Amino acid sequence: MKKKKLSIEHTEEVRRRILDSAKTLLLQYGYNKTTIRMIVEHSGILTGSIYYLFKNKEDIFQSLFLSVIKNCIARIDYYCKRESSAFKYAAVCEVELKKMEDDEIIRDAYFAGYSSKLIFENMVDQFILLAHHLFDGTVYEMDNDECYRKSLLIKGAMRACIAELYFKQDISPAASRQALIMMALMLFGVDAMQIENIMGKIIDQEKLWEKIAQQLVEEPIQVV
Repeated sequence: MKKKKLSIEHTEEVRRRILDSAKTLLLQYGYNKTTIRMIVEHSGILTGSIYYLFKNKEDIFQSLFLSVIKNCIARIDYYCKRESSAFKYAAVCEVELKKMEDDEIIRDAYFAGYSSKLIFENMVDQFILLAHHLFDGTVYEMDNDECYRKSLLIKGAMRACIAELYFKQDISPAASRQALIMMALMLFGVDAMQIENIMGKIIDQEKLWEKIAQQLVEEPIQVV
């Protein structure tokens, strides 16, 4: 039993090192220019060990994006523990989209992720888990099929918000971001008065969302 535990711990450490290297290279070179060879050289992990844990580069970045989303949810749970489930859902959307607006390399990486069928599908799955985590046991609870449909619409709209940042048309990313969050809250049945209150608080706490986003960029990956 003891040997098995050590083996699991070792595997998790190798996985963390791979994801940390992928994250570092992603922030420096972007998704398209980062290769498995670069991850091997940066992490010191042999190619065979990487392919034992991950199918390909897309699989590595899928795991990386999902880890970042999970850590984002954990941080918002921590900083906003007294807030409502609807507020926390809005905050997760705000942190992800605000960072896309501010950082071109992260925007390119996420847009590549949203353009990958594998990664996008798993991002939707992650948002289904988020909705169940926040809304189960509340008046907003729903079955899995309904949660899937709403999460798919919301993630699709988030992809559109990121795509919009590449448009030639002069736009207000903040206005699009706020419209998306309001739409998401309406889909989950939050009433208009609550939505207005949540949006006001989201706007007022912009510095907190910037802080959380920067922590997610700078701190080592936590394999969860």
